[in-house]
Amino acid sequence: MNIERPYRIAVIDDDPVLLDIMERVLRKQPHVITRSFTSPKEALRAIRDEKIHIVFVDINMPEMFGDDVLKECIGMKQGIQVYIVTGSDSLLLADRCLNNGARGVLFKPFDHQELIAHITEAIQFLDKWNRLVNNKQKKAG
Repeated sequence: MNIERPYRIAVIDDDPVLLDIMERVLRKQPHVITRSFTSPKEALRAIRDEKIHIVFVDINMPEMFGDDVLKECIGMKQGIQVYIVTGSDSLLLADRCLNNGARGVLFKPFDHQELIAHITEAIQFLDKWNRLVNNKQKKAG
């Protein structure tokens, strides 16, 4: 099954200032639509219902931890590319998230180029997926 462009992104963070910064950077990227959430539970509903493809989630939020959001996203079996955003410098935390299926970790404070590098990586991965699916369909048909 192809994943249609524009790719849908969810940014989840309880800090509205950081959320605004990330959203402004991501909105400048081609081929994406960005939605922001301060509530992880609200975001999970949208991720499921709207078939969101890429998620940036803060690890430490009062309503729900980001690694729990990661597990929920992976459990949806929709190929969601999840990036953890954290102010912690704990490599154990980053390693745990990567082992649980996170595509990458974005450490705060970050510059815009780091965020752009992650979104570019996710877009390239989804584009590659689409090429593989198309090639398989051509060979089958």
